[in-house]
Amino acid sequence: MPSYNFKREAQLFIVDGSSRYSIDISDVSFSQTFAEESYTVKTLHAPTDYFEGSVINKANAANFSFTMPAIQEADFTIVENFLINNSSFTIFVSTPTDVFKLDTCVITNGSFVIEKSRPLSIEIQGEASKLTNQASLSGTLQSRSNTKNYLVNPKLAVTLDSSSLTDIVSVKIELQNEIDWTPYSTIHAARAVTSASNSMYPSGYVVSKKILAGSISQYLTDTNKSTAQSWDTSVALEIKAGNGQTGSSFRGFHVGPATSTFTNRMSAGDVFIQNYDWRVTDNSSSLSSIFKYVTN
Repeated sequence: MPSYNFKREAQLFIVDGSSRYSIDISDVSFSQTFAEESYTVKTLHAPTDYFEGSVINKANAANFSFTMPAIQEADFTIVENFLINNSSFTIFVSTPTDVFKLDTCVITNGSFVIEKSRPLSIEIQGEASKLTNQASLSGTLQSRSNTKNYLVNPKLAVTLDSSSLTDIVSVKIELQNEIDWTPYSTIHAARAVTSASNSMYPSGYVVSKKILAGSISQYLTDTNKSTAQSWDTSVALEIKAGNGQTGSSFRGFHVGPATSTFTNRMSAGDVFIQNYDWRVTDNSSSLSSIFKYVTN
């Protein structure tokens, strides 16, 4: 009887240099496709050759995604470092049956899930140069903290243009990295391709743009109605979501204070709500000082 790979049994490891980090996940997905080009084979001597020929010699960038919890301990901050700095790393996804490897991984999107009824979590999406299976784990496994405390029932603190927002329904934070893979197709390499193993795979990339943005939903009340249906292109924004102070810092997700733009729109449901769609425009400080995932 064949052995199957089940997602619930999958373990995810990130390798940076000679160090291997075990990352807890609630979901994982990855894939890679090959690019096909067709050409006409129909000729005067073969007028019924309707099916075109095929050339497959290069691979598109692989895609991956995973969801991990945000915890008080610093075990998973390696992911934050790669999200902000855009340096490359290696991912291994291990099951009892096989080990899959993603080379030259780069994170393109990080969404920070903030819901009062759920622990804080981080959804990661990215691209990689090559996906292989039947791989072998590399790197020295790093030790984990003796405890693992989830950031549950998060406290929210939002300040916009020096005013603290109250009656908040939800907050969304997302960091996007726009990645462009450098051209990797050459005539010489294409002539050498004989199978998937020596196909042309992407290897280098550049970061062309970053976007740190999100939304804030707030109940519309008699005390905040003056801000409905408004906008501004230069206001100070600060968002804190977590379980409170750790020393001089706020443990959890922390954005700002940073110059931002926002638009405010009203939504008429069972309870009227106003939504702030915001985006950071501040280039005066490094991204690592504007956005932080603060742990113990």
